[in-house]
Formats: sequence, structure tokens, C-alpha cells
Amino acid sequence: MSGVQPGLLERNHFLLRRLHSLSGVIPIGAFLINHLLANSLTPTPAAFNEEVEWIHGLPYLVFIEFGMIFLPLAFHAGYGVVIAMQAKHNVQAYGYADNYRFTLQRVSGWIAAVFIVVHLLHFRFAGLVGGTSYPDVVHDGATPYGAAYAGFQSFLPLALWMIIYAIGIVASVYHFANGMCTFCITWGITVGNRSRRAVSIAMTGLALVLLFFGFRGLYGMSSNFEAGQTDSHGLPADLAEHRGDLGHDTRPGEQG
Repeated sequence: MSGVQPGLLERNHFLLRRLHSLSGVIPIGAFLINHLLANSLTPTPAAFNEEVEWIHGLPYLVFIEFGMIFLPLAFHAGYGVVIAMQAKHNVQAYGYADNYRFTLQRVSGWIAAVFIVVHLLHFRFAGLVGGTSYPDVVHDGATPYGAAYAGFQSFLPLALWMIIYAIGIVASVYHFANGMCTFCITWGITVGNRSRRAVSIAMTGLALVLLFFGFRGLYGMSSNFEAGQTDSHGLPADLAEHRGDLGHDTRPGEQG
């Protein structure tokens, strides 16, 4: 017998895989659905503000944000990297649909992980990269829509932000929807080809709905950049009531 003892990950492989699978659905998947749904309201700034302000008014929001979103997300992403590094891809040898989905799940996971880091640094933790974080902008008096609008004028041109977010949304939605199919298999919910096919169809429909929410949210931000003259904070004059008092411009190179 070998004297080499299995490491922590090997000893708890089954448990970690189950927790990784479960965390992708609850709470991460639930948050993704809610996040895209809320952002889909941006074409109507007043409705978006009302929804986000309701979320900001939830009790124990900091605990919810860190304990039920950031920590599970960090675990899911971290252990997902372990799984991806151990994966053996055989698409070129066996070009079956399941093999393609297996590979795309790993690729979309990498893209989604990078996008989430960019997204957090773009808004929630922008102060770490020399910007102004979304909570600070709202604290300074901007409405949620005004803060988000200002964020899309920070660091990069709008068109590039739209491309980055479009890629990130597609990757995140695919990773979640395809992961739901795997979740149902892993947890014994789908045990035959018929049930697996039904879940696959249902998840395709869900993915299309979530993509609609995501791209509608991007449209709500990008379309208002063409609304006309902007004020000193970069917001269209006819949307000034959604600005509040930002107190400063967020675009790099113009900060005092």
C-alpha cells in the first residue's frame, strides 16, 4: 500500500462537488435571475430606481450580499477552477453533443469568472482601481440609475463596455442554464433520456428569457446615451432627475 495520504480536496471530493453543484443554483443562480430581471428595467429609469431602492432597503443587506452572494460565488468559482484544471476534454476525438456541452461549460465558466471580477471592479469595488464605487455614488445622492449610467462612462468607451457585458451575459447565462441540466442529473432529478431532454428544453427556454433580460438592460443604458445633450455629469439633460447630486465626474482624466 502507498503511504501517500489523500489531500483535503481528495478526501472531501464528493461533498465539495455536491456543494459546488448546489451553490450554482442556490443562491448564485437565484441571484443571477433576480439581477438580470432588475436590470431589464433600465429602459424605464423610474421603475429601475424603485426596484433597486427596494433591494437596498432589505434588512441585513450586508449579510445577504457577502454571506449569501459573494462567499458562495467565491467558493463556486474557486472550486470550479479546480474542476476545470482537472477536466479532460475529448471533443476532437469524440464529437458528441455532451462533449461539446462539457467543454463549453468549462470555457463559459472561465469567461464568466473573469467577467464577474470586471463587473465587481467596475461598480461595487471601483475604488480599488481608482474609480468611485457604486455605493459611494449612490451615497453622494445619485439614484441607482444615475449611478449605473455614470459607471458606463468610466474607464472605457461605451461601445467597449457593451461588448464586454454582452459576452459576459451570454457566458454567465449559458453556464447557469447548462449547469442546471448537469445539476438535475447529479442530484438524480432526471434519470432517463426523456426527462433529460425535457429539462434541456426547459433550460434553453429559461436561457433565452434571461438573455432577453440581460440585453434589455444593456439597451436601457446604451440607448439613453443618444438621448441628446448631456449635463456636466455626462447624463442627458432630459434624465437629470435620475442623476441626483453625483458631486463629481466619474470619467478618468477629468477628476479633480
